[in-house]
Amino acid sequence: MEIGPDEWMERAKENMKKFLNRGGACRGDEPQMLTGAALENTLGYALNLTMKDPNEWTDDELQQEYMEQLCFYDAESRKTIDRLTQQMYAQIGGESPDEPCQLTILPIELYAEGKLYEVALFRYQFGVGTEPKYVDSYGRVYGSFKDFLRNNKYPSAEMMYPREGRLEAGDDKTVLYEVGKTPAWKAYYFKALDIATGIIGIAGATGAIFLSGGIATPFVAASIGSALYATGRSIDVLRDKSAHQESLNPFLDSESRTAWLSLTAHVLTFGTMPHISALSGVASTSHSIATGFKVCNFINETGNIISDLVICDTLSAMHSNYYNASIETRLAHAASICFWTKTTISIRQAELMMKNNAIVALKLFGFEDHCCEYFNNDAHAIDIGLRIAKHSLETNVQIVSDASDPGAIRIDGSRFPIVELLRLEPGEVETLFEALQGVSADERALFDEMRPLVCCGKAAAADEDDGRLSVLVRVLAREAERECLPVSDLMEMLLQTYAAIKRYEGGGSVQPTTFQLSAGGLCIGRGLCMRLKPAFILFASKEVAPAPVELSAGENSSSSSKPRDGEETGDRETNRLIRALLELSEKQCSQLSDIIRQDPNYFSIFKQKPLETIQQAGEVAVPEAHREQLLYARLKENILKALERNTTAKDDS
Repeated sequence: MEIGPDEWMERAKENMKKFLNRGGACRGDEPQMLTGAALENTLGYALNLTMKDPNEWTDDELQQEYMEQLCFYDAESRKTIDRLTQQMYAQIGGESPDEPCQLTILPIELYAEGKLYEVALFRYQFGVGTEPKYVDSYGRVYGSFKDFLRNNKYPSAEMMYPREGRLEAGDDKTVLYEVGKTPAWKAYYFKALDIATGIIGIAGATGAIFLSGGIATPFVAASIGSALYATGRSIDVLRDKSAHQESLNPFLDSESRTAWLSLTAHVLTFGTMPHISALSGVASTSHSIATGFKVCNFINETGNIISDLVICDTLSAMHSNYYNASIETRLAHAASICFWTKTTISIRQAELMMKNNAIVALKLFGFEDHCCEYFNNDAHAIDIGLRIAKHSLETNVQIVSDASDPGAIRIDGSRFPIVELLRLEPGEVETLFEALQGVSADERALFDEMRPLVCCGKAAAADEDDGRLSVLVRVLAREAERECLPVSDLMEMLLQTYAAIKRYEGGGSVQPTTFQLSAGGLCIGRGLCMRLKPAFILFASKEVAPAPVELSAGENSSSSSKPRDGEETGDRETNRLIRALLELSEKQCSQLSDIIRQDPNYFSIFKQKPLETIQQAGEVAVPEAHREQLLYARLKENILKALERNTTAKDDS
């Protein structure tokens, strides 16, 4: 990477720190016991060698991968790996390839010609009582670290390295280091070796893009090697606690909470490695994360802000993209996670870690332990759960467990069975939360009352209870796209329409309600179907809530509850229309539904004229008691005439 002479040392220290924490906090110097394919894959990843295309794996290689015995690297890369393993095992005669090797990877930072390079130096040891030796990426073996400093064949460059060849932490939690020059500095003829091609670097280019867009930071080829080391210390803590039957619940255990937040923070902030200690320190003492769905910010020493919304959004995108990724991408990701966690490199191990961390995230962001059984071993369910958590944070909508039903949660006060939520498609979760933005606090009871009136159709009758939410969300999404309106506006229209129909049916003792919502739209009566916006215009657009009336002295609320004239007129017009439509037969409802779908001028059928325009000149004024019946009769007549005209037109055609 291009870097100025006054900056390279700070950047080099950041790069070295990831190896200090490889496999756990300040545990990078602890040897990793490796043999066979596990050793080969670790060497290959550390040297940034080229993997074999997994699409070309044979059946035998697929079986070896499942057994975690496959070396992932291509034939040319295997030459470099084999040279190193032969040099290492030569120490014990070269005849015991199954002997576990205690391997530690030391980062060596080289600065030359305005660029910073990382190279791998391997410290290895066999058995107890033997002295460790060192081998570099060229396959040169050194009896001691001093031997390496004096006799390495790296091109002429300034060099930063762990002090005395040990990854040990100083007071500031960074690697204790020393700076010097390569031996080639004094021998100018080594300068002729092109440094860019004369060095095999530590893991850096074995990567693929997992995330894109928004606030989620992608894995990129240039940074994947240094990006995920922090997951090592966090996953290691969680795995260790699990192995020793300690609590992983972030609400109850501060160490688990610290590990989880450190992991997710570094998944989304690749390259910000110096900030981990500050983030962890704040997280371990934070109480605001214990309950509820508040968007709490964790601020590190540089002033950067990492919110739980960003963490959840990133993990959600990472999880969903991982399971949809190509085999090449998944292999690269698996190698990266397992390398930095000192785990046997395999796709299965990476999937297991991803799944376990997602479950921890769900617990952290609102789903209690008894709810998480619905997400185990189900990638789709985990994806939906993470998206629900993300959108609840994004819209500041609270999620809590339902006290009366362990299989349900409450989202902003409304109860949702988890199995019903899991029937949603990933993109529909956002639509659901947009719809909930259109449900005011006063309308939550109305919303909950309307939901059982959603019909899934005959084919889904067996599990209709679980499918109603999916139908509701899809109808709202389709209508919003068709009408170019926000989903929240369509939700408001739907609730107001239901309220108007419910009010008339309640006053007219129509039981049970005829209101129904299906994939085809809104239905009332004996099968009159229409889209949501037209239904709102016909049934609810004239509805006006009664304005409060000031009380004079001596009046009580009951004597002044009569609505104003304009409101009364709107209510009465709505009542006439609903009454007329509810009296239509099933055949008439079907005919009227066709007219509404096909005739752009269908609104004229339902237009209600004032009584003065209905009466003929010279007619005796209609008594007040008969006014409403006359207006209703004329409206019903207009609807029947429209049906008759439609029938005649069909017969003629």
